[in-house]
Amino acid sequence: MNRLLYNLFLHTVAAPFLVAYYVPRIVLGNKYRQSISGKLGRLPREFTPEQLSRPRIWFHAVSVGEVVALNPLVEAMKAVCPGVSIIVSTGTETGQDKARAAIRSADGFLYLPIDFPACVNPVVDRIRPDLFVLMETELWPNLIHRLKTCGAIVALANGRISDRSFPRYRLLRGFFSSVLQEVDRFLMASALDAERVAAMGAPRERILITGNTKFDALPAAISAETEQEARAALDLGDAGRVWVAGSTHPGEHEIVLDAYRTLADKYPDLILVLVPRHVEKTAAIVSSMSERGMEPPFLRSSSERGEKRNGRRVVVVDRTGELFRIYALATVVFVGGSLVPKGGQNILEPAAWGKMVLFGPSMEDFRDARDMLVRAGAGIEVRTKEDLTLRVEEALANPQRAEELGRKGRDEIFKHVGSARRNAQLLAQYLQGRQA
Repeated sequence: MNRLLYNLFLHTVAAPFLVAYYVPRIVLGNKYRQSISGKLGRLPREFTPEQLSRPRIWFHAVSVGEVVALNPLVEAMKAVCPGVSIIVSTGTETGQDKARAAIRSADGFLYLPIDFPACVNPVVDRIRPDLFVLMETELWPNLIHRLKTCGAIVALANGRISDRSFPRYRLLRGFFSSVLQEVDRFLMASALDAERVAAMGAPRERILITGNTKFDALPAAISAETEQEARAALDLGDAGRVWVAGSTHPGEHEIVLDAYRTLADKYPDLILVLVPRHVEKTAAIVSSMSERGMEPPFLRSSSERGEKRNGRRVVVVDRTGELFRIYALATVVFVGGSLVPKGGQNILEPAAWGKMVLFGPSMEDFRDARDMLVRAGAGIEVRTKEDLTLRVEEALANPQRAEELGRKGRDEIFKHVGSARRNAQLLAQYLQGRQA
């Protein structure tokens, strides 16, 4: 009955909204043009699932963050089960680009179809996976039901229930508990996540705590070559003091610029590298700088045309997928989505480079990482522009202390490496049990 009401809602309420949302963006801009066909249930031309050997494992990662966590799990899965075929789906175009570039062991890629039976069912019927693995928490009732109808094992890996989403899930427990009954295994990132998914209606005997595979993705990505590539891309030369403000949102761009103006008077060699969460906000950032009487920034895209920084002290990165390596250049880091109520962004990436990390109070989506770095002394919460300015200045005035705290954070992160292997071994056991 719950799924019947859900489908009634999809066709009467959600469908008109989706049409109104997607069509203008596809017709008037470039957004979703690459993914809309896949979202409607068409597989890429180069992907022929019928030719893949068995067993087949289908992993789904929503966007870039989940893809980063998925990559070490896929590699571990191939090591544990060398003969498996790996299929990866994503929900976003940036996630798809990242997956195709990073997950080299995959045998096929696709966009996850929207959760209408007419879109989902043909895709599931063609792929017919033996095991389907959702990264973190995406619960699509029609998709999960069709997978179970086709005989697949359905598992949740790296399971996380954020502070923001948990109240909604709990409010709708009557609906989600029936969906969770169709999930065979819940491999959760932490004890709190395990308690939350149980409170949502997941059977406790199916829940295990296996850690966060994002930790496994970090050590292999760190290298001197990566750092040098980032320095060359931003034309930073041998610049010493670099403040990287990563994944910033509107409302934070302005705070960072104002804090930088204050600090630049005392530290004239300080370079600000501002990396907005959404590159389409670049024009607004340039406009904000103009309003403050600041010289135009050096844009990352300019270096691709052979232009040089020529002494400009603010760099705006108007390209996606480069933030991780840019963190390597930082003397001090601020991670956005946290001074505005967005739930935070990934603070593990700069910490893995051994950087002390500043962030605002809104870190609901990264509470485990926040708590870990705060305990190590490598993560510091700031609440205002003045607070941010003070903490950045402390790091600039005492770089040895900042480096010491950053090392403590990095050491703490590396203690948690190994989750990908544990998850892969458990998934392999479930798969072998199905085939027995």
